[in-house]
Amino acid sequence: MTDVRVAAVGGTSGGLRAHPSRPRLRGAIVTVLAATVLATTGCASGGAGCVPGQDARDAAGTTQAQGADRSLQDEFELAGERYEHGQALLAAAQRRISDGTWYWNGGDVRPLPAGDDAFGTAPEGATRENSYAFRAVRIIEPEGATGAVQDLEPMQRYFDEEGWRWSSAKVGTDHEVRADTGDGWWVTWNVRPNGQYSLGVYSEAFWAHDAPGLIEAIALRDPADFPDASEPGVSEPFPNWSDPVRQR
Repeated sequence: MTDVRVAAVGGTSGGLRAHPSRPRLRGAIVTVLAATVLATTGCASGGAGCVPGQDARDAAGTTQAQGADRSLQDEFELAGERYEHGQALLAAAQRRISDGTWYWNGGDVRPLPAGDDAFGTAPEGATRENSYAFRAVRIIEPEGATGAVQDLEPMQRYFDEEGWRWSSAKVGTDHEVRADTGDGWWVTWNVRPNGQYSLGVYSEAFWAHDAPGLIEAIALRDPADFPDASEPGVSEPFPNWSDPVRQR
């Protein structure tokens, strides 16, 4: 999903709000490191052997070069760790709204090709061939819900408690609040006049040698067995590398 800068909802700041106890240093550190590397490698002037974006950092703060020695199995297992992190974010946010039943919007195990389609700002050189991202969405229908802007407040309070920078907006007839967790993930909360409210967790782009190959390796081991609805904390188990590989 492409990250679109959204306008402010009446009286609410549309800009991201920084929590004073958790300064955002990642971007500044990355900028300094990237500038240092460019100056010493000649990439700033397009030196020989320079690959555009090779020093750009992904959602995990790593460069393509740092993952150059990873095998497909290594990337598979690392993707599993990232999936589990996203599921933990999802469950914690769900519980701030309701411990009741949430409807699933598809499965979560298989990541998607990223590039410019991921949340946040894609690292330079990221494409659908060399990067991937995770997403998970749950839907709830609170009794009497009408999509009132005030229904954003529980999630806004949660974001403030976590120290996450957030912004809110009106998108068509819907109201939305989204937060940048500061470690490569985003949480969104949408309330709609039809009473269907959705909670989403999205990662920014992660580097991979062969994103389509990695996604296929996960898909061929994923039984795609997920419920129509569940309480918070229920997730699909990420497959193991040793699991049987289904026929294409």
